[in-house]
Amino acid sequence: MVQNLKDAGCSAQTIEKVCRLYGNGQVQDAIKTLRKHRCGLMDSLHESQERVDCLDFLVWQMEKEYLKNNKKEREALQNGKYYKTGINKGMG
Repeated sequence: MVQNLKDAGCSAQTIEKVCRLYGNGQVQDAIKTLRKHRCGLMDSLHESQERVDCLDFLVWQMEKEYLKNNKKEREALQNGKYYKTGINKGMG
């Protein structure tokens, strides 16, 4: 159980609390503590997803502007040819 809690990113304090509660037969309280930790992890996940979405939007805007101003790149991509930067090919 301890290794699983460590793998889940629980602090030493949370691990001690969960083990103590579980060992004392206070399973519902241990579960409540784990659910609280899970909520924190989900909040962090959602914050990270928002940051990724912002970066994706910025990259999309930059690619759009770049292609608008670079005729050769735009034509190469429209013709399905790779030309220099690899924009939209995951290589830029």
